[in-house]
Amino acid sequence: MTDDLPEMRSRHPYVMYDMLKSTPSGIKKTLEIMEKAEIQFNGDRLYMTGNGTAFHSAVMGSAFLSGTDRQWYPVQAFELEKYHKPAGTIAAFSHTGKTRSTIDAVKVARKTAHVIGVTHYRGSPLFMESDVPIVIGDSPDLSLCNTKAFFDNAFASMEIASRFSGIDVNPTEVLDAVVKNLNHTERQAAEAASSLKSCRDIFVLGAGPNYYAAREAAQKMKESTHLHAEGIELEEFNHGCTAVLDEHSLVVIINSPEVSERASQIMRACRHTSTKTLVIDGDGDFSIHTERTGDINMDTIPEMVPLYYLAYYLAVEKGINPDMLRFEDRRYLDFDNVVFPPGAH
Repeated sequence: MTDDLPEMRSRHPYVMYDMLKSTPSGIKKTLEIMEKAEIQFNGDRLYMTGNGTAFHSAVMGSAFLSGTDRQWYPVQAFELEKYHKPAGTIAAFSHTGKTRSTIDAVKVARKTAHVIGVTHYRGSPLFMESDVPIVIGDSPDLSLCNTKAFFDNAFASMEIASRFSGIDVNPTEVLDAVVKNLNHTERQAAEAASSLKSCRDIFVLGAGPNYYAAREAAQKMKESTHLHAEGIELEEFNHGCTAVLDEHSLVVIINSPEVSERASQIMRACRHTSTKTLVIDGDGDFSIHTERTGDINMDTIPEMVPLYYLAYYLAVEKGINPDMLRFEDRRYLDFDNVVFPPGAH
């Protein structure tokens, strides 16, 4: 990913914005590809793995398996390699297909498991190392702050999990919700960002399947704005994090009927520390209302749209190019080249 830096732009619209707007075409092409893919499974266990956005999307797309008796294991790639001996089938996700720890995990796992590799690049290391390589999307994500790739991966994961479990899902309904949120939540996110540009610390809270949505949203906020952001399980937030809240903090809550009472308590508590709250599908200091499918496991995917918009417009308000992950500053590019040598991300 960082071997080729994106087109440098100086103002909105940045590449991240273009990628987000082109999400529907990528999803549609991914669904076409996945429908035709010949996918085999080995045994009755399915592991979803990857790193960062790829991992979050893989887990969110298959989250409906948590409500079944299927043996489903979401395990980050480094953890999979170092601490697990998987048997069954592994679905490994990497946008570039060359993320080092994902590739290392796949190489080890192939000794005992069957590997489905999902990437956007034919001939990449993940493509070559997989028993079933699948290239998804209609084009790669050209911003280093990947958003389009997230949705492609999530829908691919959904199809793999559906076939593994024998449970029919309705990806078209989820796609429709994504499209509606792309059309109707941008203004709400942009207006909120305009009022929140002085924030310095961001805490994104989610529970159940929304925990991984919170982690992904926080990752995008870090990448795009260079602010400190954490994705935390909603109740866990109340154990330690509250000690660092102040008037420069922002608490983002991904609401759902299951947590609405606790979310309301957190919002009221934040007033005592002058901390602003933004609630997805609830009433905070700022609120963004989304289109939902009615299935909490599926709703995490369309809910990412306003969270990505928020990350993007916070960057715009702060005068930051969200595409670059700060790599226009040589110090940060040098840091990345240490942890991800050329060809390893």
